[in-house]
Amino acid sequence: MIRRTPYQRATPDTPTADDWRKRGACADVKPEVMFPGRAPEAIDAAKAVCQDCPVYRTCLRDIIRHEGAKHPDNRHGVVAALTGRERHAVWRQLRRRGAIT
Repeated sequence: MIRRTPYQRATPDTPTADDWRKRGACADVKPEVMFPGRAPEAIDAAKAVCQDCPVYRTCLRDIIRHEGAKHPDNRHGVVAALTGRERHAVWRQLRRRGAIT
């Protein structure tokens, strides 16, 4: 009898052959840069990585969907040039407009 264990790893939200995450400006950046803590200079450096990113809009859409209604304190790092609090504000604004449910 073969014992099967449940799949333990996280799966990406958009499993495609051409994964857009690999084309992001942050693809080759050290994780510490994109998770800067609270230092304003470090946050600005992380946001600068996102400037001119070829997949910015896709990244923003994906992170807003992924995080959903999470509390701002449970949103970590700089993604799509936004901090967790800034992403929460975008999510609230989209929710008010009825653009997301």
